[in-house]
Amino acid sequence: MTAGELIAQVDTLRPNQYSAAQKLQWLQRLDGQIRLELEETHISDSEETPQTAYTVESELRVAFPYDTELYTAYLFCQIDLHNGEIGRYNQSLALLAAAWRQVADSINRKRMPKGCGGWKM
Repeated sequence: MTAGELIAQVDTLRPNQYSAAQKLQWLQRLDGQIRLELEETHISDSEETPQTAYTVESELRVAFPYDTELYTAYLFCQIDLHNGEIGRYNQSLALLAAAWRQVADSINRKRMPKGCGGWKM
C-alpha cells in the first residue's frame, strides 16, 4: 500500500483538517519506529536504508494483511490527539496497540532475534 492510498482512505473514514504533508510525516515516523523497534532487533537477509522523505508514492513498511489496521489506527490516533478528542484517541490507541502487537508477532514468527544464534558456555 502506498502512503497516498492510505491517506485517501483515512480522509474518507475520518475527515480532518490536516495536510497530506503532515500525515506523511506521521507515517514516516511510524515506519521509523517499526524499523528500529521491531525489524532491527531481528536478523534480516537484506539491509535497507530508510527513506529520507515520504511522498504519496512511497510504499509503507508493513504489508498486507497487517497494513490497513496499523496505519489507519495510527493516523486516527494522531488526528484525535491533535484535535483534543481524548475519548476517540483512547479508542484509536487501543486499536493501534492491537495492530502493533499483530505486526510484532508476525515479525517474531518469521525472523530470529539478534543474539540468539547458538549456545555459548
